Amino acid sequence: MADLAGNHYEKAFESWLKDNGIQYLLVDQQKRTAFSKSKIKSFDFLFYTPDSKAYIAEVKGRKFSGKTFTAFGSLANWVTIDDVKGLENWVKIFGGNYSGLFIFVYNPENIDIDSDGREIYECRDKRYVFAAVTLDDYKKGAGIRSEKWETVHLSAEYYKNCAIRPEELICRRAGL
Repeated sequence: MADLAGNHYEKAFESWLKDNGIQYLLVDQQKRTAFSKSKIKSFDFLFYTPDSKAYIAEVKGRKFSGKTFTAFGSLANWVTIDDVKGLENWVKIFGGNYSGLFIFVYNPENIDIDSDGREIYECRDKRYVFAAVTLDDYKKGAGIRSEKWETVHLSAEYYKNCAIRPEELICRRAGL
């Protein structure tokens, strides 16, 4: 099967989708401009849970140099304002059956970490921890991180309370 995902964070999430039997489409990095001839920022994946709920996902990769995920909320969760607007627009274009989703993919640099019960996913000799935040939740809690760089982020407490594990989307939607 062709390996179309872009950076190693996107490749890790694509591999996780495959391993979990999740139907998905990814936007080919080389064809993003053709896919979106408008000024709307493109996204990374469309994926479908077992009950056919559809997500438009934007993957955000981050290095993690800490030793424990117990302070999970303090992890980097910033996105650009264009990321938020892009997902909003795609949700409108695709319609009400689709939900926007940010997938934060953390790559732990330390070998021995306390994952605080979070799944550590191994892909291509690297390890990852995933967290998802719905677009609606992100918009409700977003605050300005940098006006100059036009970025927003979630407070540690808010992020800790609204971030979900991607596998919860599968279980929740499948009624497991």
